[in-house]
Amino acid sequence: MPYYKNILIITDNACIAERFEKEVLSIVKYNDIEIRFCCSPFSNKKDFKNLNCDVRVADLRDKNTIESLILSKDLILSIHCKQIFPKLLVNSVKCINVHPGYNPINRGWYPQVFAIIKDLDIGATIHEIDEYLDHGAIIARAKVEKFEYDTSLSLYNRVVEKELELLMDNIDSIFNNTYDLFSPEEEGELNLKKDFSSMCELDLDEQLSMRDALKRLRGLSHGDYMNAYYIDNVGNKIYVVLKTIYETKG
Repeated sequence: MPYYKNILIITDNACIAERFEKEVLSIVKYNDIEIRFCCSPFSNKKDFKNLNCDVRVADLRDKNTIESLILSKDLILSIHCKQIFPKLLVNSVKCINVHPGYNPINRGWYPQVFAIIKDLDIGATIHEIDEYLDHGAIIARAKVEKFEYDTSLSLYNRVVEKELELLMDNIDSIFNNTYDLFSPEEEGELNLKKDFSSMCELDLDEQLSMRDALKRLRGLSHGDYMNAYYIDNVGNKIYVVLKTIYETKG
């Protein structure tokens, strides 16, 4: 019998939600649990139309929503959720996060970006949520190899694969509350959205080695997203996206 029976999956990434439903939940053999999906107000729930269930919106800034979750859920699993979990919620309901970074090294926003620019280790972590961002005790984590040709997008895609792999390996112990925990070795580094934004404007007079300049552009290049930019001599923004092509020797 599963330990948790009323489970909420809260996510803002429709692609990951679909893969989680098809690949991870398919190995769960319990018939006596209820699993619901929610997204945040920062997402369009129509993006989740391919899920085999109704997706609701949960605003974790709303007191009534928090009270409802406390009364109705005994496990909340956060997978790429854009909301901060309030202290009242994490102290009342078991909350677990799937983080696309290797805790405690890449806590916070866009871990793969900072891993490239600052040359940090990167990976995926499943951890309990406490009142601090990406801070709680760790259930499982694994590193992902980083290459010199990686952009933010290519590295992020490999991190997502590792997250799904960790979920496959640990979902039974999470639902049954039989997992082991260990504490992060240190507080680590926390990067916020404002830290990312501060790196997006390129100073054309900044003195950098070519290696560091390429790291900056690779870290800020994520498919069609417009991140890196500079200001021209009449005040217009000029966006820069770097594309790398890997060619093997010989």
